[in-house]
Amino acid sequence: MLSPKDAELFAVLSDDDLDLLADFLESDAAPEQAMDLSMLHGFLTAQLIGPEEIPADKWFAQVWGENGERPKFASNAEKEKIEGLILRLYNQLMDELADAENTFSPIVYVDEESGQDISQQWCYGFTLGTSMNPDAWQEMMDDEEYAQLVYPILVCADDEGRANLESDGQDMDEFEHEVAASLVDIIPEIRTFWLERREVPKNFH
Repeated sequence: MLSPKDAELFAVLSDDDLDLLADFLESDAAPEQAMDLSMLHGFLTAQLIGPEEIPADKWFAQVWGENGERPKFASNAEKEKIEGLILRLYNQLMDELADAENTFSPIVYVDEESGQDISQQWCYGFTLGTSMNPDAWQEMMDDEEYAQLVYPILVCADDEGRANLESDGQDMDEFEHEVAASLVDIIPEIRTFWLERREVPKNFH
Protein backbone atom coordinates (compact mmCIF):
# COMPACT_ATOMS: atom_id res chain seq x y z
CA MET A 1 0.00 0.00 0.00
CA LEU A 2 1.13 3.54 -0.69
CA SER A 3 2.30 5.60 2.25
CA PRO A 4 0.20 8.65 3.19
CA LYS A 5 3.50 10.51 3.41
CA ASP A 6 4.16 10.27 -0.33
CA ALA A 7 4.34 13.80 -1.71
CA GLU A 8 1.90 13.19 -4.57
CA LEU A 9 -0.80 12.23 -2.07
CA PHE A 10 -1.21 15.84 -0.99
CA ALA A 11 -2.60 17.00 -4.33
CA VAL A 12 -6.12 18.41 -3.96
CA LEU A 13 -8.78 16.09 -5.33
CA SER A 14 -10.65 17.30 -8.39
CA ASP A 15 -14.29 16.52 -9.12
CA ASP A 16 -13.06 13.98 -11.67
CA ASP A 17 -10.91 12.31 -9.00
CA LEU A 18 -13.88 12.04 -6.65
CA ASP A 19 -16.09 10.69 -9.43
CA LEU A 20 -13.47 8.07 -10.29
CA LEU A 21 -13.21 6.96 -6.67
CA ALA A 22 -17.00 6.94 -6.21
CA ASP A 23 -17.48 4.87 -9.36
CA PHE A 24 -14.91 2.30 -8.30
CA LEU A 25 -16.32 1.95 -4.78
CA GLU A 26 -19.74 1.17 -6.24
CA SER A 27 -18.46 -1.03 -9.09
CA ASP A 28 -18.46 -4.80 -9.32
CA ALA A 29 -14.69 -4.71 -8.78
CA ALA A 30 -15.21 -3.57 -5.18
CA PRO A 31 -16.47 -5.99 -2.52
CA GLU A 32 -20.21 -5.92 -1.90
CA GLN A 33 -19.64 -4.47 1.58
CA ALA A 34 -17.29 -1.72 0.41
CA MET A 35 -18.04 1.79 1.60
CA ASP A 36 -19.46 4.29 -0.85
CA LEU A 37 -17.86 7.73 -1.12
CA SER A 38 -20.11 9.42 1.44
CA MET A 39 -19.63 6.61 3.94
CA LEU A 40 -15.87 6.71 3.37
CA HIS A 41 -15.81 10.46 4.04
CA GLY A 42 -17.63 9.97 7.35
CA PHE A 43 -15.34 7.08 8.29
CA LEU A 44 -12.18 9.06 7.59
CA THR A 45 -13.53 12.06 9.46
CA ALA A 46 -13.94 9.92 12.59
CA GLN A 47 -10.36 8.67 12.25
CA LEU A 48 -9.03 12.21 12.09
CA ILE A 49 -11.00 13.91 14.87
CA GLY A 50 -11.20 11.11 17.42
CA PRO A 51 -9.41 10.31 20.67
CA GLU A 52 -6.32 8.92 19.00
CA GLU A 53 -4.77 8.89 15.57
CA ILE A 54 -5.00 5.44 14.01
CA PRO A 55 -2.38 4.64 11.35
CA ALA A 56 -3.71 4.15 7.83
CA ASP A 57 -2.59 0.54 7.68
CA LYS A 58 -4.87 -0.21 10.65
CA TRP A 59 -8.07 1.21 9.14
CA PHE A 60 -7.54 0.86 5.40
CA ALA A 61 -8.93 -2.68 5.10
CA GLN A 62 -12.22 -1.53 6.65
CA VAL A 63 -12.92 0.51 3.51
CA TRP A 64 -13.63 -2.76 1.70
CA GLY A 65 -15.88 -4.22 4.40
CA GLU A 66 -15.57 -6.30 7.53
CA ASN A 67 -15.41 -9.80 6.03
CA GLY A 68 -11.86 -9.59 4.69
CA GLU A 69 -12.70 -9.31 1.00
CA ARG A 70 -10.44 -7.25 -1.23
CA PRO A 71 -11.22 -5.40 -4.46
CA LYS A 72 -10.50 -7.00 -7.82
CA PHE A 73 -8.20 -4.44 -9.35
CA ALA A 74 -7.63 -4.72 -13.08
CA SER A 75 -3.93 -3.93 -12.66
CA ASN A 76 -1.32 -2.72 -10.19
CA ALA A 77 -1.68 0.72 -11.73
CA GLU A 78 -5.41 0.78 -10.90
CA LYS A 79 -4.68 -0.46 -7.38
CA GLU A 80 -2.20 2.36 -6.78
CA LYS A 81 -4.57 4.88 -8.33
CA ILE A 82 -7.58 3.97 -6.16
CA GLU A 83 -5.57 3.56 -2.97
CA GLY A 84 -3.89 6.85 -3.73
CA LEU A 85 -7.23 8.60 -4.11
CA ILE A 86 -8.37 7.27 -0.72
CA LEU A 87 -5.20 8.51 0.96
CA ARG A 88 -5.46 11.86 -0.82
CA LEU A 89 -9.00 12.20 0.53
CA TYR A 90 -7.65 11.42 4.01
CA ASN A 91 -4.91 14.05 3.69
CA GLN A 92 -7.29 16.62 2.22
CA LEU A 93 -9.68 16.06 5.12
CA MET A 94 -6.81 16.51 7.57
CA ASP A 95 -6.01 19.89 6.06
CA GLU A 96 -9.66 20.99 6.02
CA LEU A 97 -10.16 20.04 9.65
CA ALA A 98 -7.01 21.87 10.72
CA ASP A 99 -7.94 25.01 8.77
CA ALA A 100 -8.71 27.88 11.13
CA GLU A 101 -11.42 29.07 8.73
CA ASN A 102 -13.22 25.72 9.03
CA THR A 103 -13.33 24.60 5.41
CA PHE A 104 -14.69 21.17 6.37
CA SER A 105 -17.74 20.08 4.41
CA PRO A 106 -19.19 16.56 4.47
CA ILE A 107 -19.59 14.65 1.22
CA VAL A 108 -23.26 13.70 1.19
CA TYR A 109 -25.66 12.71 -1.54
CA VAL A 110 -28.54 14.89 -2.67
CA ASP A 111 -32.07 13.73 -3.44
CA GLU A 112 -32.67 14.80 -7.03
CA GLU A 113 -36.39 15.35 -6.53
CA SER A 114 -36.43 17.24 -3.23
CA GLY A 115 -32.95 18.77 -3.38
CA GLN A 116 -32.41 17.69 0.23
CA ASP A 117 -29.15 16.26 1.52
CA ILE A 118 -28.99 12.55 2.34
CA SER A 119 -26.69 12.05 5.32
CA GLN A 120 -27.38 8.48 6.48
CA GLN A 121 -24.40 6.98 4.64
CA TRP A 122 -22.03 9.64 5.94
CA CYS A 123 -23.26 9.14 9.51
CA TYR A 124 -22.98 5.36 9.21
CA GLY A 125 -19.39 5.72 8.02
CA PHE A 126 -18.66 7.98 10.98
CA THR A 127 -20.05 5.44 13.45
CA LEU A 128 -17.94 2.72 11.80
CA GLY A 129 -14.97 4.98 12.40
CA THR A 130 -15.77 5.29 16.09
CA SER A 131 -16.10 1.51 16.32
CA MET A 132 -12.39 1.19 15.56
CA ASN A 133 -11.72 2.21 19.19
CA PRO A 134 -15.07 2.32 21.03
CA ASP A 135 -13.55 2.31 24.52
CA ALA A 136 -11.62 5.49 23.77
CA TRP A 137 -14.72 7.20 22.35
CA GLN A 138 -16.70 6.34 25.50
CA GLU A 139 -15.36 9.39 27.33
CA MET A 140 -17.30 11.61 24.95
CA MET A 141 -20.41 9.46 25.16
CA ASP A 142 -20.28 9.82 28.96
CA ASP A 143 -20.14 13.63 28.71
CA GLU A 144 -23.75 14.83 28.67
CA GLU A 145 -23.09 17.96 26.60
CA TYR A 146 -21.03 16.22 23.95
CA ALA A 147 -23.22 13.13 23.91
CA GLN A 148 -26.07 15.40 22.84
CA LEU A 149 -23.79 16.89 20.21
CA VAL A 150 -23.00 13.55 18.59
CA TYR A 151 -26.51 12.13 19.13
CA PRO A 152 -27.95 13.21 15.72
CA ILE A 153 -25.10 11.43 13.92
CA LEU A 154 -25.63 8.21 15.85
CA VAL A 155 -29.40 8.24 15.40
CA CYS A 156 -29.15 9.05 11.70
CA ALA A 157 -26.96 5.97 11.22
CA ASP A 158 -29.00 3.59 13.36
CA ASP A 159 -32.02 1.79 11.88
CA GLU A 160 -33.75 1.40 15.24
CA GLY A 161 -33.16 5.02 16.16
CA ARG A 162 -34.50 6.16 12.81
CA ALA A 163 -37.58 3.96 13.22
CA ASN A 164 -38.26 5.50 16.64
CA LEU A 165 -38.01 9.01 15.26
CA GLU A 166 -40.27 8.14 12.34
CA SER A 167 -42.85 6.60 14.66
CA ASP A 168 -42.83 9.86 16.61
CA GLY A 169 -43.77 11.71 13.43
CA GLN A 170 -40.33 12.91 12.39
CA ASP A 171 -39.91 13.58 8.66
CA MET A 172 -36.72 11.58 8.07
CA ASP A 173 -35.86 13.32 4.80
CA GLU A 174 -35.94 16.64 6.63
CA PHE A 175 -34.03 15.15 9.57
CA GLU A 176 -31.21 13.92 7.33
CA HIS A 177 -31.04 17.30 5.61
CA GLU A 178 -30.78 19.07 8.97
CA VAL A 179 -28.10 16.66 10.17
CA ALA A 180 -26.04 17.28 7.03
CA ALA A 181 -26.29 21.04 7.55
CA SER A 182 -25.25 20.75 11.20
CA LEU A 183 -22.13 18.67 10.55
CA VAL A 184 -20.05 21.71 9.60
CA ASP A 185 -20.50 22.89 13.21
CA ILE A 186 -20.64 19.56 15.05
CA ILE A 187 -17.43 18.06 13.64
CA PRO A 188 -15.10 20.94 14.64
CA GLU A 189 -16.56 20.84 18.16
CA ILE A 190 -15.93 17.09 18.45
CA ARG A 191 -12.40 17.63 17.16
CA THR A 192 -11.81 20.34 19.78
CA PHE A 193 -13.06 18.03 22.53
CA TRP A 194 -10.43 15.44 21.68
CA LEU A 195 -7.63 17.90 20.90
CA GLU A 196 -7.95 19.19 24.45
CA ARG A 197 -7.40 15.63 25.68
CA ARG A 198 -4.51 14.51 23.52
CA GLU A 199 -1.54 15.90 21.69
CA VAL A 200 -2.35 17.70 18.45
CA PRO A 201 -1.93 15.02 15.74
CA LYS A 202 1.14 15.37 13.57
CA ASN A 203 0.34 16.22 9.96
CA PHE A 204 1.82 14.00 7.26
CA HIS A 205 3.40 17.04 5.54
